Parts: sequence; C-alpha cells; structure tokens
Amino acid sequence: MWNLAAVAALTAYSTGIAWQAQRVSYPLYRTVSAEEFPSYHLAYNDAIPGVVIIPGFVGFLACAAFPWTRPAGVPRAAAAVVAVSGVGSLLGTVLWAIPRHDLLDRIGQDPATITSLIQANGLRTALLTLGAVTLSWSLVRLIRR
Repeated sequence: MWNLAAVAALTAYSTGIAWQAQRVSYPLYRTVSAEEFPSYHLAYNDAIPGVVIIPGFVGFLACAAFPWTRPAGVPRAAAAVVAVSGVGSLLGTVLWAIPRHDLLDRIGQDPATITSLIQANGLRTALLTLGAVTLSWSLVRLIRR
C-alpha cells in the first residue's frame, strides 16, 4: 500500500507542476522580450531541477515500473494505464519537450518553438493527469476494502 500511496503522491505532484507549466510558465515565455529571453530561460532552467526535473523523472520511472510493484488489489489494467502514463510522459519529455528547450537555448525566443513546447507539455500533462486519476482511484478502492 505504501508504494501505491507514494507513486500516487509523486504523480499528483508532477501533474500539478505540469498544469502550472501548461497554463502559466510556458505561455509567459511569449511575454518576455526577445532581448531578455535568453537570460530568463537560463534562469528558468537553473531553477527547476529540484522542483520539476528530479521528481518528474522519478515519477515517470515509478509509474513505468508500477505493473511490477502494484499492490495485489490494484487491477492489472489500472497498472497498465499508470505504466503507459509514465512511459509516455518520459518519452514526450525526452523526445519532444527537452529538444524544444534546447532549441530555445540556441535560437532564443521563437513563437513556433514555444507553441511546440506547449504542445509537448500538453501531452505530458494529459498523460500525468490520467496516471494520477488512475492511481487515486486505485488508492481509494484499496482503502475502502
């Protein structure tokens, strides 16, 4: 049960961070002047490792491993949904979001790249939300037993 609670809490945390980035942080990239954007983006990148990156990747991997660590009362289908949310979030981050951040570091503020970053984060946000809902449902289901 502790594993389920820990993965649920970590995924809920990452989901909240993803929603904040989707609705606040990434759209605000468009409001920073082109001259100030490189230093703003560098400061953003420097500020997020302990708050976003480390918990996010730990959560992605915990979700991916959940089918093998799930409590007996969690249906296999629910564990598979959680795993897909973790693997999908990991792949979307590594193959889409991080390259967009790298591109912004190289070329500076670019509307098309910011839009693509928001789309990448939208996928991650949807997947994390699905995982968090499934984990929460599983936790409530086991507590009620």
